[in-house]
Amino acid sequence: MRHILVSAIAMGLVAGSAHAFTAINGLTVTPVQGGFEVVTRGADGPRQIWCAAGEYARQAQGAGGNDRLYIQRGYGASLSETGKRGVVFTLHPGAALANGPRPGTGGNYSVSMRHEGYNLRTAHAEQFCADVFEDVWPF
Repeated sequence: MRHILVSAIAMGLVAGSAHAFTAINGLTVTPVQGGFEVVTRGADGPRQIWCAAGEYARQAQGAGGNDRLYIQRGYGASLSETGKRGVVFTLHPGAALANGPRPGTGGNYSVSMRHEGYNLRTAHAEQFCADVFEDVWPF
């Protein structure tokens, strides 16, 4: 009986994480209602978060390089992992998000992880993944 219980628990854990995607920088991306969430590890900033979102959009969602990624829900308590923080993105914004700020809006070129509607091209987001390669192969 004990083996059955352990097996059932193990299967539940595997089933719960079956849809999770691990980006090249180690961040977890999980589908959520209306989009997907990038879950941080604590010290991750905008570059790491956008890298994971861009990689997921291109590889798991089939987005093109010119498709835009929108922040649906800014940095805050994770929807998919208790006790962690994350950002929810979408490739299919409603009207309010579709008119959100882009890099350079109002003279601000900082990359946001907090402002709903802020958006980047997926190719731009994936460029932040280059930092991972610089850490591994510093030429």
